[in-house]
Amino acid sequence: MENRRSLEKAEISAIYEVGKILTSAQNLPRALGISLRTLQSFLGFARAAIHLPDAVTREIRMEVAAGYTAEERGRARYVWGEGIVGKTMKTGSPIAIPDVRQEPSFLDKTRAHGKTREGSLSYISVPLKIGDEVLGVLTAERIGRAGTRALEADTRTLMVIGCLIGQALKLHKAIERLQDEFQRQRQEFEKTIRKTYRIENIVGQSKRMQEVFASVVSVAPSRATVLLRGESGTGKERIARAIHQAGPRADGPFVTVNCAALPETLLESELFGHKRGAFTGAVEERKGRFEQAGGGTLFLDEVGDIPLPTQVKLLRVLQDRKFERLGENRTISVDVRIIAATNADLEKMVEGGRFREDLFYRLNVIPIYLPPLRDRREDIIPLTEHFLERFNKEHGKTVSFAPEVLELLLEYRWPGNVRELENLVERSVVMAKSPVVHIPDLPRPVRTSPTMEAESALPAPAAAEPSQAPRAVYLRAMEREELRRALEATGWVIARAARLLGWTPRQVAYKMKKHALSSPWKT
Repeated sequence: MENRRSLEKAEISAIYEVGKILTSAQNLPRALGISLRTLQSFLGFARAAIHLPDAVTREIRMEVAAGYTAEERGRARYVWGEGIVGKTMKTGSPIAIPDVRQEPSFLDKTRAHGKTREGSLSYISVPLKIGDEVLGVLTAERIGRAGTRALEADTRTLMVIGCLIGQALKLHKAIERLQDEFQRQRQEFEKTIRKTYRIENIVGQSKRMQEVFASVVSVAPSRATVLLRGESGTGKERIARAIHQAGPRADGPFVTVNCAALPETLLESELFGHKRGAFTGAVEERKGRFEQAGGGTLFLDEVGDIPLPTQVKLLRVLQDRKFERLGENRTISVDVRIIAATNADLEKMVEGGRFREDLFYRLNVIPIYLPPLRDRREDIIPLTEHFLERFNKEHGKTVSFAPEVLELLLEYRWPGNVRELENLVERSVVMAKSPVVHIPDLPRPVRTSPTMEAESALPAPAAAEPSQAPRAVYLRAMEREELRRALEATGWVIARAARLLGWTPRQVAYKMKKHALSSPWKT
């Protein structure tokens, strides 16, 4: 009785250990090998093996083994239905043999079993099965311990362990399929990225943008540092990607860091990486963006927001292409190209002591200025058409803009530049209730505030040209109605109406005078 309890305890311990090994290890072949050695140590099996079918030929091979030599393992090959292993694979049922030397159907392809002379040599073959699908076969051999009850106990234990191994194999196959699919999608994505960010695919027919494109073509083949300057929303990251894709580093990574989005303590770790324990929360070693961008391009967006202490370290990387991770003394060398971007006035920041002068000159090797959208109005219509085509395709629609809408877009000042135009087009496509977008369908800032500064500088609105008179009258009436509704909704309080409309109180007061609107409670 005591011996039986001891055996049951060993069986439970073996099942537990194998389950723990299979669920914690990332390297499946290694985990399977350890599992087989666990069967040897916990349950006393002389040899154990896992046999798997080839995906193409369906030949069953001994893939993982414990207790067999490499030569013996190489000889163990079966076709479906051949020998004990082949029959188990074909039927999906376990087979237990009290002594293989007395079994005619046992083929002994490994030629290992004739070496054992003393005692019986039991052999158990169980399927690695998930549902009705047989993924492989688990075999185990034991010298001695004869008897039907002992054989049945070994078979039950191996069936449980076979289920655990089958689940691990199934999961591993699923992960492999996901990895293959991910790799395929990544390759497709990289093809799309390369096509999208080719310079000829960036919309811009204006003279100013053609000058930008010429600069991109000239600078792309080199590894010189580029500083992209311009207002927010002018497409600096897009131009940075175009430089990367047009150069010899196109096959390398393009890594982006938004320097304004991270606090100083995290920015340094993000750029240079850190060693485990370098600071609170650094639970593992981490590569920085410079290392991740090795062989490729690092894009430093909003570089004007980098704190002064970090600027010192960045200067060294630009000079020597060397740095140390946080908490580590080992110097790391990187081969990376730097493209920086900013909408800040770096010259004024240098004068004010908020940006290092030596870093500025290191970054400002090749400056490229991206013009705001209001300075290249000939690109507004092509950009609008480009975005319309893109968002119509994404949302399954066929929306277009009415002629008067396109005229209004040409007059608008676009403080958010191309990004604002892109957002406006997507919003119009998504929210459109008819195939054609008209002026009332546009956001309030676009349809009610053309050029405020120009208007406030004039004593009275300029008379419209005869050909523009109907549209001018329509816009004036629409603006008056919008203003009247806002004033009524806020009790004719100018400050509240200004907040509601997104204007300044001065602009509201000017518009009230322009449209002859006054509070009904005014005496």
